[in-house]
Amino acid sequence: MKDQQIQSSLARLMLAGTLLAAAIMAGGLLWYLAAHIGASPGDRVFSGEPKYFENPIAMVQRALDVREIGHRRSLIMIGVVLLLINPVVRVGVAAFGFSLQRDRLYAAVSLFVFVVLLLSFFW
Repeated sequence: MKDQQIQSSLARLMLAGTLLAAAIMAGGLLWYLAAHIGASPGDRVFSGEPKYFENPIAMVQRALDVREIGHRRSLIMIGVVLLLINPVVRVGVAAFGFSLQRDRLYAAVSLFVFVVLLLSFFW
């Protein structure tokens, strides 16, 4: 792979990931708003964030839980997780592309950044 090919594939990957996440979040938002027409906002008392927002795996498990399918926030949560994972995937693809080029310095730096991002997600 040449540098131009790597840059082009990374740009397409970021664009596709961002558009997919935005479409999923917009669908969840429309579904949520359609189900809550005329409801008064419940923003008078701050109750904090639920525990399942602590890490992306818990968010996806909660969103895909059969008991939560009726809740419109599950689609929005999946979109947020996709948006958060998008840069991590980009760095992983960059590390793979640089290793195919046999560019050890950039592959090592990209791999280090990829590991740091993965650790920051789950720790």
